[in-house]
Amino acid sequence: MKKHCLVWLLCLGLSACTGIGQQELGPATELKRFPLDSLDGVQATTGVSFDAEVSSDGKGALRVDATEALTVPLFEVTDVEIENAMLIYQASMQSENLDGQAYLEMWVRLPGAGESFSRGLDRPLTGTMSWIEVTTPFLLQPGQKPDLIRLNLVVKGKGRVWIDDVRLLRRSLPGS
Repeated sequence: MKKHCLVWLLCLGLSACTGIGQQELGPATELKRFPLDSLDGVQATTGVSFDAEVSSDGKGALRVDATEALTVPLFEVTDVEIENAMLIYQASMQSENLDGQAYLEMWVRLPGAGESFSRGLDRPLTGTMSWIEVTTPFLLQPGQKPDLIRLNLVVKGKGRVWIDDVRLLRRSLPGS
């Protein structure tokens, strides 16, 4: 748990603690895109539905009707080569009558080191919110090459949440 917290704090404080600003990071490169124009590829088998009427891009979105706190497994990625970079999980989200919070969660498995996570707690959805772009970063050091990246939506409370246009991005770090 201590290691997980340290990784999360490193990601959260990367800009503030090291002086790395957006302009010093390399451009974002899209590794994977999950448009959520259907339920194709979604890991969750219960608690989710496809909503063709509500969407950030006009093509439908994944809808979660939460009656209690839950974690919705979205996607698992195993086929990307990445190290010494910032891994970013990005999505468009919207909420309605959410009594609690909803945010992105990314789990990264490093061979020989286990799994660590990053949560997008800096900008959670709550109440009723229109479409916003949310992200959660994960910092990979040189030699850290994940063999599994899991993308989840966490809902802490009751209400309705939509998620659309999920992307897994890579940003180069200075000197890499």
